[in-house]
Amino acid sequence: MTPETATKTDDALHRELEKTWGDKPGIWGSLTSVNHKTIGKRFIVTAFCFFVFAGILAVLMRIQLARPENHFIGPDLYNQIFTMHGTTMMFLFAVPIMEAIAVFLVPLIVGTRSIAFPRLNAFGYWIFLFGGIMIFVAFILNVGPDAGWFAYVPLAGPQYAPGKRVDFWAQLITFTEVSALVVATELITTIFKLRAPGMSLNRIPVYVWSILVMAFMVFFAMPTIALASTSLILDRLVSTHFFNPAEGGDPILWQHLFWFFGHPEVYIIFIPATGFVSAIIPTFVRRPIFGYTALVLSLISTAFIGFGLWVHHMFAAGLPKMGQSFFTAATLMIVIPSGVQIFCWIATIWSGRPIFKTPFLFSLGF
Repeated sequence: MTPETATKTDDALHRELEKTWGDKPGIWGSLTSVNHKTIGKRFIVTAFCFFVFAGILAVLMRIQLARPENHFIGPDLYNQIFTMHGTTMMFLFAVPIMEAIAVFLVPLIVGTRSIAFPRLNAFGYWIFLFGGIMIFVAFILNVGPDAGWFAYVPLAGPQYAPGKRVDFWAQLITFTEVSALVVATELITTIFKLRAPGMSLNRIPVYVWSILVMAFMVFFAMPTIALASTSLILDRLVSTHFFNPAEGGDPILWQHLFWFFGHPEVYIIFIPATGFVSAIIPTFVRRPIFGYTALVLSLISTAFIGFGLWVHHMFAAGLPKMGQSFFTAATLMIVIPSGVQIFCWIATIWSGRPIFKTPFLFSLGF
């Protein structure tokens, strides 16, 4: 093959790839994009917009609490603002922003052209956007949720929260749950199946490991809150009795389901952050990360132990003391893998030549 023929072949291949993966022109092309970088940017921008809205709600609460006997906002509106702030931060910002950055970066790091299931990726973004917007529309129309972002029953049940406020909340957060599950599935598939030739699992960066662990945690944690919110909707709309003790239900069941999601969510947020630190420190100390295997095992251990801690949110719920002691022990055990990561970071810095730039200083603060 002559150089001219090779050039023509490369140009033709480039045009075919651009036709397949490039965005179509115009507004419609922009809206129907399935490029992982485009979707990742949209996820990031949208999540930060929700973050700003949550910050505004937090400021309103602080103004109300600034002095005693303040009447800046009434008690009913305060409950709505409190619930909206917590819902926005946990369901519309904290988890989505970590997944959004992963959608943008992981395909580039593992050497693939796009994320697995690119159209499903776009679907995940649009249902996330729809669910978030509709929650705020409900708030603006004075049917916003007012039972707290944790929606404990019986407070969130039909007896103590009549009307449609909790109905809207329980149905609309389902969209964010489905979005998180969709993105987690794509990330797991991308990391396992679409890595570049020669990039085995023991060669992928620690950040990619952190995303893989985070995605598996989402995969196992999100269905429980989806089950809880669906059960709450059924109790409220079709008179089932999952959480009604008078009819054989159990209000503590809600707490178990919610916190089986809620506490792992802490580590769903924390683990990717440690991945960032494990990527930044070696770059700015100019040496490979110390204890690669130990770091990876500590990430997996953190996730595994993280699913055994949810009851420490329920020590006032009257659970058996013996059971509480096991969860107390697990709560203490979680510091061990976290300490291993910190030791590896310190050892990396100790034996390197640090460049004290802003990213490195942020990592030191972490």
